[in-house]
Amino acid sequence: MKYLYLLLLTAGLHACTSSNKLNSNKLRGKLVISELCAHYVVEVVAGNIDASKTAGGWKDEKRNQTFKQSFSVANRCSFGKENLKEGDEFSFEIDNAPEQENCAVCMAYYPTPSQSLHIKNINKIQP
Repeated sequence: MKYLYLLLLTAGLHACTSSNKLNSNKLRGKLVISELCAHYVVEVVAGNIDASKTAGGWKDEKRNQTFKQSFSVANRCSFGKENLKEGDEFSFEIDNAPEQENCAVCMAYYPTPSQSLHIKNINKIQP
């Protein structure tokens, strides 16, 4: 009986530790630009991210706004399906092994940060 109790306790502790590891990869972002032809820019508002993966102090000349930790969304096709609007905040993870996307995206230009990331597990945060 002691062994069963010890086994259950160990499994429970492992589950708690594992869920913390999963949550530590989650970031919180804000969609700051949603422009024609699927040009999306996200500003990281919470979470730990390598500064080299974002543009620090990137300025959108059209809006005359500067964003501290921003990046353009590389997986524009799947991101567009999330139906997020400018100003929406959401949680996400960086996708280090993205699948190739095949969708039509027009060629109109809109300035975005040179840093781009594939993101996944996108969940809108309700206000």
